[in-house]
This record gives sequence, structure tokens and C-alpha cells, in this order.
Amino acid sequence: MIAISKLAKLLLLVFACLHLTFSVCFALKTPYRQVGYLFCQKDPKTRFFQQASDIGAPDERQHANYVRHLMKDHTLPIFIPNSPEIGEEYQSHQPPLYYLGASLIATVTGQTDVESQSFGKEIRLLNCIIGVSGVIGVFFAAFWSSKREDVAIIATSFAAILPMNCALSGAISNDPLLISFVAWSFAFCARSYQAETDLETKKYLIRAAALTGLACITKSSGLVALIGLFSTALFMKSRVPMKVLFQAMIIAIVIALPVWLRNQVYYGDPLAQKAFKEAFGGSAQKSGIILEIEQSGAPGSPEVNYWINWFGYWTARSFIGAFGYLDIWMNSSGRANRSTDPNTLYKVLIAFIAMAKLSFLFVLRKNWKGTEKPVLVGVIISIVTAMLLIAFNMTYFQAQGRYLMPALAPLSLMFAIGWLNLFKSKLMPVLITVTILFGGTTIYALTQLEPEFSARISGTVSPR
Repeated sequence: MIAISKLAKLLLLVFACLHLTFSVCFALKTPYRQVGYLFCQKDPKTRFFQQASDIGAPDERQHANYVRHLMKDHTLPIFIPNSPEIGEEYQSHQPPLYYLGASLIATVTGQTDVESQSFGKEIRLLNCIIGVSGVIGVFFAAFWSSKREDVAIIATSFAAILPMNCALSGAISNDPLLISFVAWSFAFCARSYQAETDLETKKYLIRAAALTGLACITKSSGLVALIGLFSTALFMKSRVPMKVLFQAMIIAIVIALPVWLRNQVYYGDPLAQKAFKEAFGGSAQKSGIILEIEQSGAPGSPEVNYWINWFGYWTARSFIGAFGYLDIWMNSSGRANRSTDPNTLYKVLIAFIAMAKLSFLFVLRKNWKGTEKPVLVGVIISIVTAMLLIAFNMTYFQAQGRYLMPALAPLSLMFAIGWLNLFKSKLMPVLITVTILFGGTTIYALTQLEPEFSARISGTVSPR
């Protein structure tokens, strides 16, 4: 295997530190369990901004409540879709691994009150560190998949300073741990494919399998790691004994099986999705958005309008970064309304990402047979992740780019290949461009958080 140069190691350290710094800034600047108003939602009765029990990081209050349940009752919570407390407990269907770890850290450090600011800061900082492990996972996933150091460096730089990824690492959530497990599982899948001996192949496959199982008991969307492991096995079946491939799949499934069986007993399906969708019934739905489009008299098909201007545009912007409860946007007003805000910054970054996608597809088409198989595994993981989000939005309107983050490692890999192709494989111009565009955007976002959250706490007009 190609050795990693000192320059690559130095840049990996730099971007790992940048991610840690940015995520800590998000952790410190985002209110914790703070009552306020959501400027992108209206109260149907008062027609004023919707009041919320928490305006900080998305779903953080409910994630923290899960940790509190473990610390108080020493049992896993049972998700009840029709419970009057569903607003406080709608994350209770989640697999337990992250919450067990968070509750252990809180217990060891003497944190007992989930309402306290010190509890919030401590568990957020835990996720900042987990986020760094995900960034390092992206580096090795890209390096072992492509056999190219420049690809690994660019992929890492993008993942490390992407505003939305930094914000997720600075919040109480199971997302950073999932991102890390999927990245490392993908990395070891790639390393097993590049291994030079059968013993090495088996060793890395077992590591990938173990991490895949852990991803599955961190969040239901960890299933994409299992898809990656299965795809790797298919690509390797002609050169590796089926026994080894079968063992790897069994290891992953055995780790995940207790959680899946519990879900089957309590909720009627292994991933607890039926119960979750039952509880989700009162949220924004595609049918309601379609009706709103029709009533507005917008030209063209309401169905096409929904998928392009609602799902597509909201997802693309929020993948880059939308903060609070999808309430703080990086445009002239800080709000989501496309018709009144130019969204210039988003458009520039979306165009830059779109160029990378198209360039990658051109490379893939031009050299299909010569493409490294692990790269194709990354494509499969990314497609499955996107399909899961699309399928959910066929009923419910949840156009949140953070739901694409489980595939951050393969997405970063593909963007890196695309950008390097556009810049004719010149590392430094790409690295400088990516760093300025996304690092600058993250710094800009951080400067806007305090005034925007202050406005939402008081209910005054946005300061921009």
C-alpha cells in the first residue's frame, strides 16, 4: 500500500484541528434547552412566530432526554407514538449505542441534571471529539479507496469544514458517531479490497464488519454501512473465499441483531420505522406542500415544483448549512423564503458542488472499467442514502441535508475526485479553493449565530 507523506499527515492534523475548533464554536454559540421563537414557522392561532421549547440544535432536546432516561431509569426507553409526551420523546425509538456512551460519560464526570448548561456543554464537547474521528475516517476512506493522497486531502478538507457537519459535531446527537462509524466501515472495506494477503483481507473485513454492526446500533440509517459491506463482498467474491465474506456479514448482523429483535418485539419491525412514521403524522407532509403550491398559482407541475424547488433546493442548502431547527439560513434575512432572499452564497456553493458531481460522473463514465472498486462501493452507499431520504419525502416533507451525512465519506471522496479532475489534478489550487469557500462560509455562519439566536429568544425581528 502507498505510504502517507508527511505533508498529507500534516494537512490531516490541520483539518482535524479546524473541525474541532469550528464544532466547539458551534457548541458554545448554540443555545441549550432555550425557549424561543422559530422565525420560519407561524403559529396558526396568533399568526406570530411559532414558540418552541427549544430553538438550539435540531432534536437535541429529545436526544438529551433519551440520555436522561437511561441515567434515571437504567433501562432503554419505549417509544409510544400516541403518547402526550411525544414532543419530548420522539427520539426514543433510536438504537441505544450513542446514548449509552453519553450517559456513561455524564455519570463518570458527575453530570446528573440534563437541564444544566454544564451537562449540555460536556456532552456537546464529547461529540466534537467524535466528529474529529469521523474526519480522520474520511481521510482513510478516500485514501484507501482511490489510492491517491490528493483525493484523500481534498475529501478531508471538505468534510472537516463543511458548516453543517461542524454544527452536527457541536450538538448532542447520534449523527457524529454514525458518520464516524460509516466512514471507518467504508475505509476498512476499501482497505480489505486493497490488501495483499488473505490474512490482511480477513483482518480488515472483520474490522469493517464490526464497525458496520456498531453503525446499525447507533442509528437506523446505519443500514447504509451494511449495504457497503455487502457491496464489497460482491466485488471480492471471485478472489476471497465465500466463508470469509459470509463471516464478515454474520459479525455485522450479530452485533445489530439484539436491537433489531427488540424493535420487532416492541414496534413490529426491526428498524422501528412504522412506529416512528405513526408519530410523525402531524408534521409537514408532501400532500400539504403540493396543495400550497397549487393554491399559490405557481407555473408548471406542482409535483415537479415540489421535488425541485422544495425538496431539492431545501436539501441542497441545508446540506451546506441551516442552523437551529432549520430556522437560521445564510442569506440576507436568515430565513428560508426563496422568493424574497437571493441566497447568493448557497447558489455559489451548490454550483461548486454540482460541478464536482458532474466532473466525477464524467471521470466514472470515461474510465468505468479502470475505476477502483471501493469507489464504486462509495457510489452505492451514496445512492442508497439519497434514496432513503427521497422515499421519506414522498410522504413527509423533511428536506434536511443532514440526512445525507451518513454518506459523508463517500460523498467527500466523489467530490474530491471531481474537483481534482476539473483542476487537472493540481492539489493546491483545489485545496485553497475548498478551504476558502467552505471554511469562510463556516466562519460567516458562526458570526451570525449569536444575533440570530438572540432575536429568536426575544421574538424580535431578525437583525439582518
